[in-house]
Amino acid sequence: MDNIKLSVRELVEFVYKSGDINAKNLSPERAMEGIRVHKILQSSMGESYQKEYFLKREFTVNNINFIIEGRADGIISENNGITVDEIKSTYTNLDFIEKDYNEAHIAQAKCYAYIYCLDNELDNISVQLRYYNLDTDKTKTILYSYNLSELESFFYELLSSYIDWAQTIIDLKKERERTIDELKFPFDCYRKGQRDFSVAVFSTIKEGKKLFSQAPTGVGKTISVLFPAIKSMNYKSNTKIYYLTAKSSTKTIAFNTVKMMVNKGLSLRTTVITAKDKICFMDETNCDPEYCPYARGYYDRLNAPLKDSIKNNCLFDREYIEEIAKKHDLCPFEFSLDLGYMSDAVICDYNYYFDPKVALQRDDVFKNSNDILLIDEAHNLEDRTRDMYSPELIKEDFYELYKEMKKINKKIGSTLLNINKKFIEIKKEADGEPVILENEPSELINSLRKFSIAAEEYINDKKSEIIPDELIDIYFKSTFFIKISEIADSNFCYYVDFTGNKTKVKLFLTDPSSVLKEILKNAWASVFFSATLTPLKYFRYILGGDDDDHVLKIRSPFEGERLKLMITSDISMKYTEREANIEAACGYINKSVSEKKGNYMVFFPSYSFMRKIYDIYESLYDTSNIILQNQGLNEEEQDEIVNRFKNETGLVLFTVVGGVFSEGIDLPLEKLIGAVIIGTGIPQISFERNIIKDFFDKKYNSGYDFAYKYPGFNKILQSAGRVIRTEEDRGTVLMIDSRLCQITYIRLFPEHWRHYKRINNADNLVNEIKSFWDEKENE
Repeated sequence: MDNIKLSVRELVEFVYKSGDINAKNLSPERAMEGIRVHKILQSSMGESYQKEYFLKREFTVNNINFIIEGRADGIISENNGITVDEIKSTYTNLDFIEKDYNEAHIAQAKCYAYIYCLDNELDNISVQLRYYNLDTDKTKTILYSYNLSELESFFYELLSSYIDWAQTIIDLKKERERTIDELKFPFDCYRKGQRDFSVAVFSTIKEGKKLFSQAPTGVGKTISVLFPAIKSMNYKSNTKIYYLTAKSSTKTIAFNTVKMMVNKGLSLRTTVITAKDKICFMDETNCDPEYCPYARGYYDRLNAPLKDSIKNNCLFDREYIEEIAKKHDLCPFEFSLDLGYMSDAVICDYNYYFDPKVALQRDDVFKNSNDILLIDEAHNLEDRTRDMYSPELIKEDFYELYKEMKKINKKIGSTLLNINKKFIEIKKEADGEPVILENEPSELINSLRKFSIAAEEYINDKKSEIIPDELIDIYFKSTFFIKISEIADSNFCYYVDFTGNKTKVKLFLTDPSSVLKEILKNAWASVFFSATLTPLKYFRYILGGDDDDHVLKIRSPFEGERLKLMITSDISMKYTEREANIEAACGYINKSVSEKKGNYMVFFPSYSFMRKIYDIYESLYDTSNIILQNQGLNEEEQDEIVNRFKNETGLVLFTVVGGVFSEGIDLPLEKLIGAVIIGTGIPQISFERNIIKDFFDKKYNSGYDFAYKYPGFNKILQSAGRVIRTEEDRGTVLMIDSRLCQITYIRLFPEHWRHYKRINNADNLVNEIKSFWDEKENE
């Protein structure tokens, strides 16, 4: 007999969900408000109230075993019987809510009531729907009474509506399992190190653990993790793969890898999720049904195209999603989430799993105990997590809004003025210097709460004719700051800064390990991989791993002789010395890119220093073949440069370490034959970096390594990794900074860097480059 496991909510929404996408319901603030309301109403009940009551039961229909489960908001046990309590928060005027207001709401409660009756051998039961209005804080309760026969008839009628779809899911699952069993590695043979990597991934997933792997360029990381992850799905039921990445280019690579296996017979439904702002059909990303026709009536039109897509297709990339969404007048972003819910694999940005502002939107889509997380370019996740969990507030923004709102709404104006006063008090205490606050700024946070309540009431009042965009923006920033303050522990700190003549209060996540550990514990298994996770134990710690989680360092599959790695030992690019060495650096750059005609990239520590060197380089050498990358490059401009590298030769790109060209760019063979990297990649000294340094000095006596050296060296590794992409590639990398010859850096070198050459003058450099390319010609 086949099994189908689904929640009461899933079953009910399949049959009853209709209407518009409600922008308010999609916001994380709305989700948090719903949680708050439930806690308030649950806590107001007496001892006879059992909150969050879990129910689960199996039912057999048409030879299908349905495992139905759910969590009722509450069960009330009193002398006159049992009542199932279902709580719903709403902005709808309570006067408009009657017994037939929402069929899905009562259907959900009736399902809970029926299972409770069966479990407890009851013939009669009551149900109450409690609607809480978020604007007025008032509640309306609607009571219902049912006997077991009525509930049984209703429940089986509901299940019968799901039978055809259940059979489709069963058939698709069997097809998936069969094709996974039959799936062979899609290449003729494994590259060196690739089999070891794949075996480690498979074992990690079977054990339900975490793996942290450094896999150099050329191993074939994407197929090495996707193939074993897909094969493992037949060993763990109800799993879903999430391929999480920081860049669009790696999403494309992952999707094309799955597509290659689908073309060889694999049946694996795979959805790519594109950012809402990028995929939205409207000029403005506004999910209000009164503005957006794709949000209006979305759920009335969803089921047919969703079922058809899942039944008849496997691959749902941006192009497919936009085509179907246009055809059926659906919001493409929400359609991608609905496809993602039904898919076996989801390819998306980190934030859909880790960012509290995004992940809360669809808690039913993302995050369950059977998730398999494949985290690509994992070295990016540390700082991305810090950004996600480090809200900041600017005093001047609040004061500007106050000047506008005091004319429109005195209550909000008053709360904004009070916030401004709290900022001034903090500013005086800091005496105009950036400083970590010794204690939580509780008075500021309390004033933010008062503002948020007033602002939300005003924003949601349909009588409010003037709602400035700035008010909505500040409201969301304030509520997010409040939410993070509620989870902040010793791994966070508050600080005040005065950069640019503005007063900023920031809640800064210093150590992201505990936040990530908390998120990751909900998944079944996690695989972190990158060409640059150096040192591995550092990344295992900072990305939320435990001491017993696996680490794996894969050796490069290419012969070391294919890469000519050189380090200048005669000049330093230390900040205090670099100005004096600019002309010497220009000479090294010119010799590196001139000895052998081809395409090169030169990586600088910053845009300002790149411009300084370029100005001097221009006075000494020909710059007609140099592309100077602008700061803030958009995707079209980036693609234009990449296309030039693919179609021209003799180009030299001046860019920066850690930028868009230092990772996720594939330019094999003659498309890129060399790179020059200036400096050690360490981040610029900053107040935040020094907070990290001081924190880890106290914790591990390794503050400089955690804050500066490790992040910087991984940027160097990424930049150097652009040169060798395939077995046939050959190329040169010159690193200009004598500090890289120090033993503390050499210990971080991967195995295939151990053959590096020290360069102490320009003639030495020319000889090394010439002999390297001569060797190739003599092969």
